[in-house]
Amino acid sequence: MVVQGEQPALSPELDKADLLAFLRELGATPEQIADAEARCSLVQLGADVVLSAADALTVRDVAAGSGLALTQVLEFWTTLGVAVPGPDVPMFSTDDVELVRALCSIDLLEHAEGDELLRVVGSALARVADAAVAFYVQSVESDLADSGAGLSQLARKSAMAATKALDLGAGLGAVFTHILRDAIERQRRAQAHVSDRALSRVAVGFVDLVGFTPLSHRMASRELSAFVIQFENQAFKIASEHGGRIVKHIGDEVMFVALEAPAACRLALGLMKGFAGEGIQPRGGLAFGDVVTRQGDYYGEVVNLASRLSDLAIPGEVLADDELRRATAGAGIAFDPAGRRQLKGFEDPVAVFAVRDEPAAHG
Repeated sequence: MVVQGEQPALSPELDKADLLAFLRELGATPEQIADAEARCSLVQLGADVVLSAADALTVRDVAAGSGLALTQVLEFWTTLGVAVPGPDVPMFSTDDVELVRALCSIDLLEHAEGDELLRVVGSALARVADAAVAFYVQSVESDLADSGAGLSQLARKSAMAATKALDLGAGLGAVFTHILRDAIERQRRAQAHVSDRALSRVAVGFVDLVGFTPLSHRMASRELSAFVIQFENQAFKIASEHGGRIVKHIGDEVMFVALEAPAACRLALGLMKGFAGEGIQPRGGLAFGDVVTRQGDYYGEVVNLASRLSDLAIPGEVLADDELRRATAGAGIAFDPAGRRQLKGFEDPVAVFAVRDEPAAHG
C-alpha cells in the first residue's frame, strides 16, 4: 500500500520522467526545467516554483503600485533583510505592494528609530526560516535519502514542505496576537516600579552547561544536533513552567528573564536539575534590578552581574546577588552566604549568596 504523497520505487528513467511530469504539473516552465537540469537542481525546483511570487512583480513595480520612491522601497526590503538582486528582477506579488503601502504609512515607522522594528521583524522571521529549512534538511530530507527515496519522491516532499511552510506563515498572524498580548502585559508589569521608560525591572539568569564542550567532541553530528534540540526544548519547557522566558542560547549557555525573583530562582534550579547528568554539571547566576530592553534582549549592570555570577559558580551551584535575595523574602527560597566577591567590571566587592532548592532546616 502506497502512503499518500509517496511514490513506489521507480527505475531511474521512470523516476526522472515522473519528476519532470510533476514539475510541469506544478507550473514549472520549460526554461526553468532546462536551467535547473543544467545546474543539477531539478529536485529543488519544485519548492522554488511553490515559493515564487505568483504575480512576478519587480521592485520597480512595487514602488509604482505603492506610490513610493524606488529608493524608499529598496530600503524597506533591505531593512527587513530581503535581498533584491536588481530593480527589474521579478520576485514580488500584489500582497507585497499592499504590505509596503500599509507599513510605510504607519507613523511609528517614521520615528527616528522606526527602522529598528523592521530589523527585528526581519531578524525574527529569518530565524524562523532558518530553523524550518534546517529541520527539513536534517530530519525529513535526510531520512528520505537514507530510505533510498527517488528524485521524484524528494521533489514532491520538498514542494509539499514549502506549501506547508507558506500555510504556517499565513497563519502566524493569529499566533502573533497572543504573543503580542503577552508581551504587552510583561512590559507593563516590568515597568510598574520604574520611572524611565527605557528600563524594565526583572530578574536575569544564566545557566551554563559545564562539561558540554568535551562531551560534544565525542558526539557524531546527528547526535550533537539531537542533543542541542533537546537542550533548547527542555529549557523552553522549564522556563514556561516557571513563568520565565528564554532570551537566547549562547553556545552551551542559556539566558533567561523572569518578572519575579522567586520565579527566577525556581527556574534556575529547574534548569540545573533538568540538565544534570551524562557528564554535564550545570551552574548558574542570578541578579535582580533595572535593565535596558532592546530588540527582545536585555542590557546593563544587572545582566553583566548575572553573567559574572554564573562564571563564578562551581558546577552544581547557583549564585545570586543580594538584591535578588531580598526580592524573594517570604517566598520560601533558601540562600547561603557565599561571601563578598570581586567581580570583573565591578568596582566594589559584591555580596554573593548560593541559592538552595530547599529552605534551611533552621529557618
